[in-house]
Amino acid sequence: MPIDKNFIKSKLQSKDDTSLKTLINIVAYKIYESPENMGPESNFLAAIDAVTHYISKNFTEVNAFEKQLSRFDKEPQSINQFADKIYTYYQDKQQLTFEIVKDLISKGKDVHVKIITDIVAYKIYQSPDDKGPELNFISAETFVAHYISENFKNLREFRKCLADLGKGSYGLETFADLVYKYYCSKSY
Repeated sequence: MPIDKNFIKSKLQSKDDTSLKTLINIVAYKIYESPENMGPESNFLAAIDAVTHYISKNFTEVNAFEKQLSRFDKEPQSINQFADKIYTYYQDKQQLTFEIVKDLISKGKDVHVKIITDIVAYKIYQSPDDKGPELNFISAETFVAHYISENFKNLREFRKCLADLGKGSYGLETFADLVYKYYCSKSY
């Protein structure tokens, strides 16, 4: 049986447990550095939630969890490794929605998604369906956001697909071609 989430939250609120606070801060910083950055307070709350869920899912005994925490004081490197595991878990649980992907594009949070959108907009510009730069970009943004949110459950899965398609601009152009062909073969 997993550890109760309320117990974990009480540990998180304890001022005595510096290892746990350090772990949360590292995860919050990883979120801050990522395209998922939502601002300092939201990143911190997301980190607390990620740590809570990860611990409740992966530890069945309080003793095992506390033993893991005590290792952090002796092996500082292990806290970073543990934070990496939690951050990976957090990324896997982040469900992509149309709004999230559109936000990644409009705020330039993910350069790959933005470049793909620009390539699709340029392809629309070169087609008979050209409606001017603004409308082309809005159409491309909509197409890319729909395609990614409908075909990938999280950003890690999307990035893996890009890597499988090829390195650098080749993978981005190939993905943009997929999006363009998918939506332009339909009437829009």
